[in-house]
Amino acid sequence: MAASTEILVGDAAAQHVLIRPLSRSHPGLFDHWDGNWIDCDVEIAAGAFRGRFRANLRSEEFDAFAGQVAELNRTIDSVASLTSMEGQLSLSLAGDGQGHVHVAGEAVDVAGTGNRLQFRFDIDQTCLSEISRSLGHLLAVFPVLGAPDA
Repeated sequence: MAASTEILVGDAAAQHVLIRPLSRSHPGLFDHWDGNWIDCDVEIAAGAFRGRFRANLRSEEFDAFAGQVAELNRTIDSVASLTSMEGQLSLSLAGDGQGHVHVAGEAVDVAGTGNRLQFRFDIDQTCLSEISRSLGHLLAVFPVLGAPDA
């Protein structure tokens, strides 16, 4: 399977959240605050609902999520969360200790003022390895730049 920066949580043919990083929002900037924004296409399929929107997410949000997903994959009874700075996407993966992962979240199509979709569905623990691999590929292409205090 080819390396992909796309993050698929769930089954592409069924319920899922798919995050497609497109490009750095400010490609010529390398400081922490401006250089880490990533323009993403987000697709959600939950129950009868299907939607797609653009969101600005940050490299350090993916970095924190990657560490939590790795821990969840090891322990299967913890939680991994991705929460965007601008509130456009929140995603929580909670292991039940028996091989099931409960996915819950909220998507907002326009930061601060948009429409909201709350969703939930379940995935199998076996999906976590691929999510971790994809996050690693994403961070290789869009590494965290700078430091917040620089």
